[in-house]
Amino acid sequence: MIKLIDRCRPFRTAVLLLLVWLIFISAKCPWMKMNPAPDVDKGPPAPAPPAVDNSCWMATASNMLAGAGYGNGTTVQQRAADIYADMVANYTKIYTGWPDAALQWWLGSTNNTWTTNPYTVVTVLGHKAMDPWNDSNIPKTIGNELRRCYFVGLCFSWPIAGTIVGSGGHATTAWGDNFSKAKLIINPTQIRMADSDRDTGGDIQAYTYDAYNNPNPGGPNEGNGCYFDFSTSHPYIRCICTLGATDDPSDNKQTQIVIGSYRIHQGKKTAATDLHYKVGTDTRILSYKTDIDWGDNLTPAISESQPQRTSITADWDLSSKPVPFCNWITITTEFVLPGWNAINYDDVHFTYPERIEATPFPSVRWEVKSPLIEKAHAITDVTGGYVIGAFEIVNPAVTENNGIVGEYRFVHQYSYDQSPEQHDFLIAGQRGFYATNLRFGHSYGLLQKADLWRFDKWMTRIADRIPLEEKRAELKINWQGKLPYPKGMDIRDVMKFIKEIKQPSKKR
Repeated sequence: MIKLIDRCRPFRTAVLLLLVWLIFISAKCPWMKMNPAPDVDKGPPAPAPPAVDNSCWMATASNMLAGAGYGNGTTVQQRAADIYADMVANYTKIYTGWPDAALQWWLGSTNNTWTTNPYTVVTVLGHKAMDPWNDSNIPKTIGNELRRCYFVGLCFSWPIAGTIVGSGGHATTAWGDNFSKAKLIINPTQIRMADSDRDTGGDIQAYTYDAYNNPNPGGPNEGNGCYFDFSTSHPYIRCICTLGATDDPSDNKQTQIVIGSYRIHQGKKTAATDLHYKVGTDTRILSYKTDIDWGDNLTPAISESQPQRTSITADWDLSSKPVPFCNWITITTEFVLPGWNAINYDDVHFTYPERIEATPFPSVRWEVKSPLIEKAHAITDVTGGYVIGAFEIVNPAVTENNGIVGEYRFVHQYSYDQSPEQHDFLIAGQRGFYATNLRFGHSYGLLQKADLWRFDKWMTRIADRIPLEEKRAELKINWQGKLPYPKGMDIRDVMKFIKEIKQPSKKR
């Protein structure tokens, strides 16, 4: 029996790996860091060809900077084009280069008017030599750099039959792949990118990676490396360039991630053909993503507030798949911010093909305040985490569904130097509506949309109806003694430890 079990173990392991693989590749739609993502096409105001043909590295850097909030314009595309024009004007005689050089130049130039933007860290992974980057995990590396809120540019070259070293070079901007939002544990099979040379099928194209142990099965190769079907003679990746914040948004410190998800009900007999909303915060937005759970491959038209990007307005054309009566739509928005803050939804409404007056959903503004812990940097294993919240919005004038016209869930990230056990929740909104069934829980891991709406480990429940007013109502979230902080230590032990640091006992 023991021998039989031992023989079965590799089979079970293989089955488990296959299941993991199927879970990843069965995602309904590919993951994108931004939607829409900026895609600068080479051309005016650059000089005439052939010089303009070699400015892909400038276009790549321009897309990355625009995604991080730099540049002038009311859309991310306009800001990318503005930055590209700056680069073309500077590099009038030099049309070969690398994205990292373009990034460094622009960040240090007078064109950069947002000097407090923390996205200033430029790195190069791989090498700039002509041969392939010999690493079997390049697709996973690219995907995880994007998922930790970095921006990524690719540099690649083409193999030539009968030669030792390939030739040529091109740069594009990576924006996603065909796996889910979760941190990658295996390589995705596809990459999604913006290419300044082509718009085949739209601004974003998808390409398939070759198997690493069979480099470039479609043609010549230069040895082991990461090849993909960008063209008939599959090119190979030489390096990636990343643009990151001075503080990693995934490390629970100063730069923060916040998620707000608003579920609304289409209550008109006529199917809705458009959805509109404004979503913002009280500080400048570093990067953002907003989506809805209605149909695949939909891209909103997004405009940004000026002169500072503190809000975005999203317009979704749903005419290809109108929303029938009595359906729920979930809007989910993720911001990367330079500090602790929240997400506010305003002017949320459907529009219809006939002359039907839209019924706006109530505006919702919330905030979680987490007090600072003095001397937190001196505490061993200090970490951060997330407050998970949920509530329902009630219209007293509506009789069906107990008057519930909207449901809301959010993720608030607190930092390593803030208390996980004491929080203040503030909520405001449109007068005449109520928030009810408020629930609060805690997670040490970032929850994405699906897990956020499945979350049910509530530590605090408040059943009262809280009237929405312009002035924010404040509720206390007291989890004293319920959360270990740091590991195995509750907040009372932390405060005692801090007191001893400030006033060492005589016994010591």
